[in-house]
Amino acid sequence: MRIRKSERGQAFVEYMPLIPPVLLLSVLVLVPLAENSSDIFCQMVNAMEPEKCEVITIDEEEQLPEEEPDDCIVFEESEGGSQCDQSGVCTLFELPGPSYWYPTVPVETVVIKAGTSYYKFYSPGSDDGCYNVSIEADQVEWEKVGDEKGCQDISHVQAWEALVCE
Repeated sequence: MRIRKSERGQAFVEYMPLIPPVLLLSVLVLVPLAENSSDIFCQMVNAMEPEKCEVITIDEEEQLPEEEPDDCIVFEESEGGSQCDQSGVCTLFELPGPSYWYPTVPVETVVIKAGTSYYKFYSPGSDDGCYNVSIEADQVEWEKVGDEKGCQDISHVQAWEALVCE
């Protein structure tokens, strides 16, 4: 009787020590390649349609400035209620007490002037301890709720149909 030895696993055992270095080398090659893959992709796209693709690179030291949203209105406190009154996307209320309003267009921002300060409330509204503002699709509500020393009476309220920048 003759015994046959199987050599099926022999090749795997012999090449097993080579697997970690091969993996390490492939990672070392693929990482720099991945960083430039957007450049390669843009070059291929631009070959078909010139200037269709552009790669933006940002250095770690150089940060892009934070931009205000395009549809954001820069609020000028020095203009008081006149900025709102002259705008086509704002309604000015010179009511001191709690009030309700039913707008025909959704309101994004409510600005309350109390004393010499302005307080901005964004949809859906909030309660900051002095003023409670609720902004819904078909109703805007505001009132003074705080009695603390810093909670001034409301002089006027501006309801903006657009986002007012911080």
